[in-house]
Amino acid sequence: MTYIPEAPGIFQGNQVIINSDRLLFNAKNDSILLFSDKAIGFSTNGSFHFDTSPNEGSKFIINSPKIYLGLEYDDTLPTQPAVLGDELGVLLEGVLDLIDDVIDDICTKVTYVVTPPGGMTGINPGNFSTFQSRKIEIESLKQDIQDIMSINTKLV
Repeated sequence: MTYIPEAPGIFQGNQVIINSDRLLFNAKNDSILLFSDKAIGFSTNGSFHFDTSPNEGSKFIINSPKIYLGLEYDDTLPTQPAVLGDELGVLLEGVLDLIDDVIDDICTKVTYVVTPPGGMTGINPGNFSTFQSRKIEIESLKQDIQDIMSINTKLV
C-alpha cells in the first residue's frame, strides 16, 4: 500500500473506535458505502471473503488504474503483468499455426533425395516422418492453451 495509515493509538485527531466481540452492518433495502480520503484498510488473522449471489447478473468489479495481486517475496509490489487470455490464446495459436506451416513447407518443399542426373527431384518421405512427432506436440499444445485461461477472472 502506498499510503500507510497511522495506528489508532498513534493517530492525532478525531476518530471513532468500536471494539466488540462481533460487528454486523446490514443494509436491508439498499447499500453500504464506505468513503475515505486516503485509504481503506482491512486486516484479519483469518480469511477475507467477498461473496455475491450465484445469479448470472452478480459481479465482483474492481475499477482502478492499477491492480496488484499479492506481494513479492520482499513485500514489494509485483511487476509481472496479467495477460488477456483470449488474446494470448489467439497469439499462441497463430505462432503454433506458423510453426505447423513451416513444418509442412519443410516436409513438402525441402528434399534431399538424390536422383540420377537430369531426373526430377521428388519429395523425400523421410522429411514428413521426421517432423510428424513435432506436429503431434503442436496439436497437444493448442489443446493446452485453454488450460491457461482463467474461467473466473476477467481483465480489460
